[in-house]
Amino acid sequence: MRKMSSLLILGAFVVTQAVAQEKVTVYSAAPQDLIDHVVPAFEKATKIKVELVKGGSGDMINRMKAEAGRKAADVLFSVSAEVVDANAKLFSPFTPENAKYLGENFKIDGASVPFTAVANAFGVNTKLLTPAQYPKTWMDLGNPIYKGKISAGRPDKSGSAFIQLGVILQIYGEEKGWDVYTKILDNTVLSNSSGAVSKFVNDGEASIGLSNEDTLLKYKAGGGPVEILYPTDGTSAVADVMALSATPANAAAGKAFINFMLSKEAQEILDSVGRRPVRSDVVTKSPLTPLNKIKVVKYDDAWAAANRARILAKWNDLLLNKK
Repeated sequence: MRKMSSLLILGAFVVTQAVAQEKVTVYSAAPQDLIDHVVPAFEKATKIKVELVKGGSGDMINRMKAEAGRKAADVLFSVSAEVVDANAKLFSPFTPENAKYLGENFKIDGASVPFTAVANAFGVNTKLLTPAQYPKTWMDLGNPIYKGKISAGRPDKSGSAFIQLGVILQIYGEEKGWDVYTKILDNTVLSNSSGAVSKFVNDGEASIGLSNEDTLLKYKAGGGPVEILYPTDGTSAVADVMALSATPANAAAGKAFINFMLSKEAQEILDSVGRRPVRSDVVTKSPLTPLNKIKVVKYDDAWAAANRARILAKWNDLLLNKK
């Protein structure tokens, strides 16, 4: 009887352990609306529970650095490629089975696996500005008439805000680019999250917001006083990526999560929430402006990753002298 009891206890322990292992820990900078749609779909399809830790991409990377060598995060989800490239030791290269469906403009680079594309845009509050007052270019945002009326994320906290800065530097070259950006910064109220910027525009707390098109679309589609503009001097339309941790607690679940996000089901869900799909066989139904109608500049991820620390150091110096 004692032996049988011991076996029952051992069996219960094994079952409990197996159940406990069926979870994936995901660190993510994704907007909540995106999370609310794709995570339940993954859990339903795989029966794997997602343990989500959310924050800005800078915060997520800092946490992963602090946890380096420990089995904590399985996947970093929804950051720019340069964030992963600049911290390559934190990640493991992995090519999911569904990568064979990637469109020709998307590829796996190192540990960075693209799962959606997103363009940076200007959001304007149509009740606070007339069309004649809308900014058309990055340079326009430096006009003193916009003093205190612009909301934007912090490049040290937000991946999309860093891309905005990088795009300006790449369009104009560093000398002129920093001059253009400094004037924008002087007009801007900063936020720790680019996702919050779109809400500020919708709620009338900012006349102009610099954010990703999908978060702006959420408010426009919901009937908010939001118009989405793309700078005529150029913007980025870069892949948002995910990456497997170098020390995953559950590597199999992490790989399943990454592979699912490239499934047709997930890609169609992403399209429905304003993200551009990366699969070649998914036909978009999004009301977003087609990329061939926007001036898209090629964003140099490798340059951004190699110069990230230097760029952020200069940005911090500018912040200390912000007017």
